[in-house]
Amino acid sequence: MLNNEFDNAASWVLDRMSRDLVKTVSSNDLINAFAGLKALSAKASATFLIPDLFPGVPLEMLFVHDTCNTNRSKSETAVLGEISPLALTAIGSAIMTELQSTNTDMVQYPLGGEAEVIVFLPASRSTVLHATGTTLLT
Repeated sequence: MLNNEFDNAASWVLDRMSRDLVKTVSSNDLINAFAGLKALSAKASATFLIPDLFPGVPLEMLFVHDTCNTNRSKSETAVLGEISPLALTAIGSAIMTELQSTNTDMVQYPLGGEAEVIVFLPASRSTVLHATGTTLLT
């Protein structure tokens, strides 16, 4: 049985992930991936875009940093390189399933009032960047 703050998120992904991933991705893998993503956002000091966060799934993620919150806690837990790529694929495929079932091209996840994550189809990048006032530096 799952017993941490990412139980519901892991269950949500398990309910939606593709059948080919069911045998290779465990709930613990998903929990570790969510913990790593949380650690990444806790370390962030700016807005950033990850265009290929979900291997094999055509989605992008924009982390919108709340510049007004100066008391953000810094986490020393997992970093992105320690997260299972298969778990990220499972998360991405679950989000893609949700986008398709709701006929939308983006979804927003607030992070405790401190920031937000927007996951979207690549074709929506310019709309998301414009709506958030984000300029990418390349």
